[in-house]
Amino acid sequence: MNEVQPTRWRAELAAHLAGLFEDVDPAVRAELEVDAEWTRVGGGETLFRRGDPGDSAYVVISGRLRVVDDRRGERMLNEVGAGETLGEMALLSGEPRSATVYAVRDSLLAKIDAEAFNRLVERHPRVLRRIAGLLVERLRRYGLPVPSASAVKTIAIVAAGVGPDSAGFAPRLADALAAHGATRHLDARRVDQALARDGIACCAEGDPDHLRLVRWLNEQESAQRFVLYETDPHPSAWSDRAVRQADHVLFVADASASPQPGELEQRLAARWSGARAPRRSLVLVHPADTGRPRGTAAFLAPRKIDNHYHVRADSAADFARLGRLLAGVGVGLVLGGGGARGFAHLGVLRALVEAGVPIDWVGGTSIGAIIAALAAQGLPADASQALCRECFTALRDPTFPFISLLAGRRIRAQLERAFGAVEIEDLPLPYLCVSTNLSRAAQAVHERGPLVRAIRASISLPGILPPVSLGADLHVDGALVNNLPIDVMAAKPEIGAVIAVDVSPEVEMRAPADLASELSGWHLLWQRLNPRGSRLEVPGIMNLLTRSALVASIHSARERHAAEAASLYLLVPVADLRLLAFERVDEIARRGYESTRGAIRAWWESRNGA
Repeated sequence: MNEVQPTRWRAELAAHLAGLFEDVDPAVRAELEVDAEWTRVGGGETLFRRGDPGDSAYVVISGRLRVVDDRRGERMLNEVGAGETLGEMALLSGEPRSATVYAVRDSLLAKIDAEAFNRLVERHPRVLRRIAGLLVERLRRYGLPVPSASAVKTIAIVAAGVGPDSAGFAPRLADALAAHGATRHLDARRVDQALARDGIACCAEGDPDHLRLVRWLNEQESAQRFVLYETDPHPSAWSDRAVRQADHVLFVADASASPQPGELEQRLAARWSGARAPRRSLVLVHPADTGRPRGTAAFLAPRKIDNHYHVRADSAADFARLGRLLAGVGVGLVLGGGGARGFAHLGVLRALVEAGVPIDWVGGTSIGAIIAALAAQGLPADASQALCRECFTALRDPTFPFISLLAGRRIRAQLERAFGAVEIEDLPLPYLCVSTNLSRAAQAVHERGPLVRAIRASISLPGILPPVSLGADLHVDGALVNNLPIDVMAAKPEIGAVIAVDVSPEVEMRAPADLASELSGWHLLWQRLNPRGSRLEVPGIMNLLTRSALVASIHSARERHAAEAASLYLLVPVADLRLLAFERVDEIARRGYESTRGAIRAWWESRNGA
């Protein structure tokens, strides 16, 4: 960290203080401006650590900082950008820092020490009241998924692989981002032209024009919602600066070229080795006539990234989806488990398409994992329904019930028939599914690896299907821990709206009043074989096992739905349909469509101001 001269940044501080303390006397804000010290923190550098003395507070003038709990690994609590404050809590409590803060990218801060802070709040209590309100809001956010990408402002575009040209990609991405706010696309040539000096984009820190360049770049970030920094295709001073300015680094590779990292990527990887890095994603650009993506794992293996995306070079829809995800306003769809009732998801997919709702990320549990995978392949609703009718209408696969009632061979074959040998990372849309790690009593989220194996784990209801071995751990149906994974999707920083479809009714399997607590299976079998005798209607063992596996997750899902506020929560009325009515694909899909199309259209129109 190093101090910088305040004269160039006082106007920015005054503007930020006016936004933070708009109801406070301007003379009080002027006191803060006078007392502020100026500090620069380089990308990856630590501002303070948990346990350090709480001797100052900060206002972020430019850049981005991340607040993490690093007691066990590193859990992100918040991200702080220009115009926000941090560090006040320790000043108010007098206790050491409760979290570690580091710079995601090069950042400029105004520092207010404890003496100046205490003097201010003693003389002006309204400042303290305003700060307390900011802290309450921050503590509230700490308990929820952190939408860090929604505040992303600067994106560096780095040509990945061996010499691909990202020149055609950057303008199209700029156009896609412009739908979500004013966007400026900068490269070295554009910067030199704007500042009327050849080579200024690559000037060194000791150059007389360096501060002029830094100030101009900060002005662009203040004036725009997004700034795209396109690096040179090779290592250069501009490439280095562009990456240091970025909240999010986007590596763009030709999907038909070599998957090996290029020279610039290798240098960046070496810089970030053992250090904190900004958020990183890989975009694989496919030819216009490409079929299903292939070989994505070879691109991911030599790179450390957070997410990857597939884009067809000629597809406006693909660029629009990437723009939404980078802007943090992507639409995520989560589909719950519920046996054959999950075919209602097919009707919901049809209703979403008719309403024009874009789906940017899909996920699910149990049968929801199957239908979500169909959507992630980009199949039309009618084709998905036909495939379900062809592959998933029968569960006949009985075996001696030593581990489970069904052997699982037939279901495995049906999944392979529907999906083939597809890897999750090769799906055109980002996809996830949830299983329960029985060995560790924990939720498992599958986002890479063989698709069929992940789905097979997600649908393995204990007692009905054998568990799936992944590594040394046994996995069973995800419904045991998270039948409707709203929380998993909402935690994605790229997602701004979550549509959740629930096909598990809260009340079902009502018992007859005279049902005894002791039942003989032989007696019930005789009743079914004897056409003249009376028949006691009780749920079968597969229905009981299925419902039992869902109970805890259904209960917690109702609570999570309220707490996490799914943007659109759809509870499909399917309680009258049997859990195992897999032969009724079309009827159940029709129920899903007819019961949700009105709500979907109204929700989408309200979001778009129609």
